[in-house]
Amino acid sequence: MDSQQTDKQYEALLDRLYKKLPEKDMKVGGQTLPSLVILHIGATTIIKNFAEYCDRIRRDNKICMRYLLKELGAPGSVNENGQLVIQGKFTSSVINALMDRFLRSYVQCSTCKSLDTVLKTDKKIWYISCLACGAQTPVKPI
Repeated sequence: MDSQQTDKQYEALLDRLYKKLPEKDMKVGGQTLPSLVILHIGATTIIKNFAEYCDRIRRDNKICMRYLLKELGAPGSVNENGQLVIQGKFTSSVINALMDRFLRSYVQCSTCKSLDTVLKTDKKIWYISCLACGAQTPVKPI
């Protein structure tokens, strides 16, 4: 058997294996992340399920809010219902893109790509501690 034929067989086997693997989606502790419910009322943008979303990713509302508001360059606050009220009209795609960036930077484990992590601080150093593989990765404070 020549090497080209062996390579083709190997690639065919790999393709067959990858087709049998389950799709990997955004899950935390075996639960799929909810999509953000974003409303526009006048010149105000409201994320209705903000507190639930933050709880699901194991992050404090204030940290997520600080990141979003800093990136948007807009004032806002979390009301008593757990909704984030942002002063300004922002599209759903912009907010979802920023939250995806937040997930990659401050939630997802850089070693195993799990979202099952906690954010810890030690003096002035912030790091992500993975509950799946035990890795600890330093991150830039928000």
